[in-house]
Amino acid sequence: MEAFIGAFIFLLIVQNLLGFDITDARFWGRFQRSLFQGFVGTLFFTAIVIPLSLAIGFVAGWARVSRYRFLSWPVSVYVDLIRGVPPIILVIFAFLFGPELLPRRYQTQDAGLIFGAIALALHSGAYQTEIFRAGFQSVPRGQLEAAHAIGLTRWQTMSRVALPQAFRLSLPPLANEFSVLVKDTSLLGALGAEEMFALGGEFTQDIVLGAGPLSWLFAVWTAVALLYFLLNFAITRAVLFVERSFRTPGMEEVGM
Repeated sequence: MEAFIGAFIFLLIVQNLLGFDITDARFWGRFQRSLFQGFVGTLFFTAIVIPLSLAIGFVAGWARVSRYRFLSWPVSVYVDLIRGVPPIILVIFAFLFGPELLPRRYQTQDAGLIFGAIALALHSGAYQTEIFRAGFQSVPRGQLEAAHAIGLTRWQTMSRVALPQAFRLSLPPLANEFSVLVKDTSLLGALGAEEMFALGGEFTQDIVLGAGPLSWLFAVWTAVALLYFLLNFAITRAVLFVERSFRTPGMEEVGM
């Protein structure tokens, strides 16, 4: 609630300084279609990137703590390599060369953008691997030994003891990573994707060329920023809800 109040006050102050009304019907008559189209595009890429990166991070994080070297070593290489490369470079390479893996009739710009989204997921997956690794390693060794002592199998110990605790402890940093991912989808706009940042930029160019008063520039990026904020707010609240559902009384201090 404090964030909404702060954003509203900031909006009122800037509106008064610029002498512009954010509810200007003429502005919204021209921009609302582009904004809606961009929001749908951002939602589409977010729906690809977040689940895929989460799956990559979970599986790779599990492999990272494996006692088997043939599992942990390749994941270590993947994490060190991917985290050392800017995501925009990965996106460009995926956009240019990813479609070459498909039959010729599927080698389209849309296919390139999908590969670009996959590259974003791979980049975030490297960070989420470390988040899950830390979660797995935070489970006290004594609990695992106690589970074996009462007769639980290795799989039962992992599914009933280790995984619930590791997942709960991983959720707060995962919420931060998801927030970053939502904003990173704007990188796809540089390659022609129809998402909020790209379509906001196109409308900005039209304004500069005389399609409207320059005060509309403030309105464009305020609207885009608010939608990014609302999308991030919804995702982080959803993660918080899941975190609370996994909360165990008396275990709040574990991992602190």
